Amino acid sequence: MFILTPPQLQVVDALSNGASVTDAAAQAGIHRNTIANWRLNSPDFREALAIARHDRAVLYRDRAVDLADLAFEAIRTVLTDPKSSPSIRLRAAIFIIDKVSTPPKFEKEEPASMVDMFDAMAEAEQNRFAQQQPPEPASDAQNCTTVPNAAQSSPALHVHNSAQKPQTYRRPEPKTGRNDPCPCGSTRKYKHCCLNKSAAARAA
Repeated sequence: MFILTPPQLQVVDALSNGASVTDAAAQAGIHRNTIANWRLNSPDFREALAIARHDRAVLYRDRAVDLADLAFEAIRTVLTDPKSSPSIRLRAAIFIIDKVSTPPKFEKEEPASMVDMFDAMAEAEQNRFAQQQPPEPASDAQNCTTVPNAAQSSPALHVHNSAQKPQTYRRPEPKTGRNDPCPCGSTRKYKHCCLNKSAAARAA
């Protein structure tokens, strides 16, 4: 499943139909550099574009197969008609010779991945389970909406409500500023006297 924006979907459709990057960008109302950025940084866009182009190629091949008999009959007419141009008859003959002498490409069937196998097994098991379950009769209770009251709330809610609020720390005496007279009575500033001393030294 790909997650694409509407402009990305429009660009994928245009490019798979043979449009140029400039034309696809114009149809989607974006700059062509945006498409280059999607190709570089969006795996979903790249894969969706590749799949769309493959599907389009398969569609065109199927249409060509339907017209193959007519095409070969037209070539036969050209080759057997003495009034045909020699150059046209030569090109038709080369085409036939090339097709006869070139064996078809062997397309190896790709094995299914483990993900595809597990997805197929899970879907089959889900369908089997759904078929075995009898339909539940509808009741009036299913149509009712129950609103839980305070007594039916979860225990976690009670714990949260009953928890005590943290107490604010208060100093036993006002805070001494760095430039204030030292509370030890030395008449020096606090930063030059007892600021960096330990509590025990200040008490002494």
